[in-house]
Amino acid sequence: MNQNKKSIKQFIDSEFAIVHVKQILGFGAILLIGLTYFYFVYITLTPDQQNWFSALTATYFLPPAGKETIIPIGLARGLPASLWGLSIWIYDLLACVLILTNWWVIELLINHIPAFTFIGIRKEKPRFYKKKVSLQIWYEKLHQKTQQIEAKKYGKILPVALWVFMFVPFQGTGAMSTTIIGTWLGLKYREIFLIVAIGSLISTAFMISAYYGLLGIWG
Repeated sequence: MNQNKKSIKQFIDSEFAIVHVKQILGFGAILLIGLTYFYFVYITLTPDQQNWFSALTATYFLPPAGKETIIPIGLARGLPASLWGLSIWIYDLLACVLILTNWWVIELLINHIPAFTFIGIRKEKPRFYKKKVSLQIWYEKLHQKTQQIEAKKYGKILPVALWVFMFVPFQGTGAMSTTIIGTWLGLKYREIFLIVAIGSLISTAFMISAYYGLLGIWG
């Protein structure tokens, strides 16, 4: 009997190992797609644009940086609006899929990446500022937001509320936060992906339009 239990345990452990291997391979495949896209965009830009494209791409994946920060900076530094907007949208889609298919890897990274200094730009009287950022603290705050949403029991309007959260271009909102909250709340993966895809597309277009509108270039 003990031998049978041991065999079953070995089988279960091996199944888990296979699942983790598949997840790691999937994680690597998504990163490869992102890097390939980055490379093909990178080689089409001028040297100065390449520097800003690289810096802003890296910054976008480090909360609390978001569209409200990197889109205006990218456009001000001469990145083509259509290409920069498409890049942001693709980054959001890849981040969403990455989290949905590799939740345990994301948590592992968040819990082991130490706090770091973030440099941003304030809108009021534009100036640079520095603050200490911890992915773990950001993650815990998202968990608190999720509990608040669950406590209010939005029910059928929950996807709409999450879409609004995704659309609003403020620090703490975006593809990563929306995907994490949607997963915690138990929404279907397809539903979360559509929320991120549509919300990202509209919010990116809105930010680009607002930037050019404020400068009086459009209309």
